[in-house]
Amino acid sequence: MLLVVALMLAAGLVWGTLFARRGSLVLGAAALIVISYVFGHYFWHIRLGPLPLTLDRITLMVLIAAFVAQWRWGRIEPKPLTGSDWLLAGLLVILGLSTLLAGIPDVIAPDAFSPLWRLMMSFVVPAMLYWIARQAPFSHCAWKGALAVLAVLGVYLAVTAIAEVRGQWSIVFPRYLADPTLGIHFGRARGPELNSASLGVYLTICLWSAWLLRPDVRRVWQLVLWTAVPLMVIGIFATYTRSTWIGLLASAVVVGYLQLAKAWRLPLLMLAALGGILIATVMWHDVVGLQREGTANESGHSVDQRKSFAYVSAKMFWDHPVFGVGFGRYYDCKLPYLSDRSQSFELESLRGLHHHNTFLSLLTETGMLGLAAFVALLVAWGRVAWSLVRDVELATWERSQGLLMLAVLVTYLSSAVFHDLSLLPSQQWILFLLAGLTMNVRLRKYSESRLREGEAAAQPRRIENSRLGGGLALSFQQFCPGRH
Repeated sequence: MLLVVALMLAAGLVWGTLFARRGSLVLGAAALIVISYVFGHYFWHIRLGPLPLTLDRITLMVLIAAFVAQWRWGRIEPKPLTGSDWLLAGLLVILGLSTLLAGIPDVIAPDAFSPLWRLMMSFVVPAMLYWIARQAPFSHCAWKGALAVLAVLGVYLAVTAIAEVRGQWSIVFPRYLADPTLGIHFGRARGPELNSASLGVYLTICLWSAWLLRPDVRRVWQLVLWTAVPLMVIGIFATYTRSTWIGLLASAVVVGYLQLAKAWRLPLLMLAALGGILIATVMWHDVVGLQREGTANESGHSVDQRKSFAYVSAKMFWDHPVFGVGFGRYYDCKLPYLSDRSQSFELESLRGLHHHNTFLSLLTETGMLGLAAFVALLVAWGRVAWSLVRDVELATWERSQGLLMLAVLVTYLSSAVFHDLSLLPSQQWILFLLAGLTMNVRLRKYSESRLREGEAAAQPRRIENSRLGGGLALSFQQFCPGRH
């Protein structure tokens, strides 16, 4: 085993050196997203000391090393800090202090990380990806490459999702997806992370990556992408997860509204709203009682549990409004509140469950302070994305990156109000990565404007220096007429 590890590390060192010298950090980060989602812990891992070694962690270390090497070699252009960066730094400080001061939980769920590990994988590592994507050299070609990687990932996930729900296990990869004892949501499309909500979020992001890539590729690849988009839609519906359906429809409204001609926006938006109300009215009971891996009654009970989560969260927040009970401490700190019988709905079914709402989870664990920092960060990223979409001086692909980020935020928020996505690090990784690329585009314009201002300021000095040089040369010729 040690020999295998040594050979892998040697190969990683060689390829990492080549990547550091010639590779694109943006494409490397996109590849990391694919590797972490498809080839994670269940696919391959070995025990190396206290922590298991996996392919995504090896890739992450190579990416960080390549970033440091390119920074030392002067290939990373310095960019000014923005309000979003300070908000992210503040959020990390709040979460870090909350984790350290809260102590070790009395009860740790068997399927969950420790609070410190959750902090690292769901916020610290994503912040590293954000910083790499924000600082890396970024071009139109690199943007197309990153979106192409996500589009290919989306096609693979869609085919896998369809094969899962049809029971075609011979074509499902990785093989562990056929094991009902692993993960949750067996019986519907759940993807390599063994979670249907996670798969739906990833498919939706990959779908919009493919959609926005279409105008920048050749016609034959446009036809391929036109085929891939409806395939991904089928994959999203195969998750049988209501939050991802909402995310797809809400992001479609945002993208459609901003891409349509202004004369068509309001009529089609009203038509979509009326259609949504009609569908919700007619099919509400079918959606609430959606039969998935369990019975329709179990699906309806899952919806009713949202009231229980909200009630317990409100009680916990009332007792700890500012700093919360501590990051990662919801699972054990909620237990005393489950004996409350002052309301008609039951609470005991929450005993073995994690929180099902990202924002309420942060509110109970980190109080108003942590929730405000996280919401402010998402709002700041949304404003940056909106500024790119509205900036007519930018190239089409730069504005498309802003539109992609808006679609990603809408997709993320649609699932975040029904699931605690901080328990799924992959959701944080792709969100922070695309936020970093969006900020990179915004700062590229800032850097270019500063460069133009510097050149404009230097132009009079160059003219003055040339005049001064010409005058000195003429004086020298007059003083020494025989010298040329």
